[in-house]
Amino acid sequence: MPANLTPEFLEAQEEYRKAETIPEKLAALERMLATIPKHKGTEKMQADIKRRIAKLKEEAERQRRSKTSRYDPFAVERHGAGQVVVIGPPNAGKSALVAALTGAPLEVADYPFTTQEPEPAMMPYEDIQVQLVDTPPVVEEVEGPLAALIRSADGLVIVLDLSTDEVLDQAETVFGGLERRRIRPVPVEGEARDEAGIAFRPAVLAGTKADALDADVRWALLLDSWGDRATPLAVSARTGAGLEELRRLIFRLLHVIRVYAKPPGQKPDLEKPFILPEGSTVLDLAEEVHRDWVKRLKMARVWGSAEFDGQAVARNYALKDKDIVELHV
Repeated sequence: MPANLTPEFLEAQEEYRKAETIPEKLAALERMLATIPKHKGTEKMQADIKRRIAKLKEEAERQRRSKTSRYDPFAVERHGAGQVVVIGPPNAGKSALVAALTGAPLEVADYPFTTQEPEPAMMPYEDIQVQLVDTPPVVEEVEGPLAALIRSADGLVIVLDLSTDEVLDQAETVFGGLERRRIRPVPVEGEARDEAGIAFRPAVLAGTKADALDADVRWALLLDSWGDRATPLAVSARTGAGLEELRRLIFRLLHVIRVYAKPPGQKPDLEKPFILPEGSTVLDLAEEVHRDWVKRLKMARVWGSAEFDGQAVARNYALKDKDIVELHV
């Protein structure tokens, strides 16, 4: 039976041939697997792609564990409730923004290319921490290692400079570079998913230096051209304008909920919430607390989203952000 390979598959196959790093090869193989026609004639090809993906993941794990492995600055270990990549053109204020949100002592200067490799820092949001990753500037293209980092992240913040008349050109460079890497930003309420080889990632479009002269005029032009590609917000790291709203948007793009466990007869632990994907159920929480509790769970009570505090709920009850749950096993 002929394979009838699609143009999308052949394009991903060519990307795989050109890929040099493990993250780039993995991204291309996963796109190949997503775009290959699913029928009997491609079963062997599908199995081969899956074997190559598994082999590369094993190799990546070996390299991570090996002290003698080559250092890959773009292999950023995830921490906190989620990972959000911050990208933008040179001197747009990425590092200043990340420093203002996290309090981390990042190098900030008024000249371009201060950030030479990804710099992770933790942003506090209420009772959790979110990892922000400051990145080298996007000049002409989104380089392969940066694209692989974005694909593995939960979302991104696109930083553009409202103090310069080149802001629309900056937007064209960044959004165009992402599209050529098959990465498509969507508004914050959009879902992070891979579909037909395209990585959809929820994103905030942050117009920085909103306190600059004529920044409001440039912001209006930016919104008119690109405002529908991501959730827009004008901010200033210098004055602090918009930073609290930006923190909230970054949390929202993760699409997670915080759930607090309450032992029967005791007070809930409100300092260390369990972080679960939106739509998670009581049963998902039980598995997160202890794998054996899935079979042993007898009942649960919920404070927060339930009709009344302490209501007994079913195992498939969908939890909401900041629910308190008492599990009985």
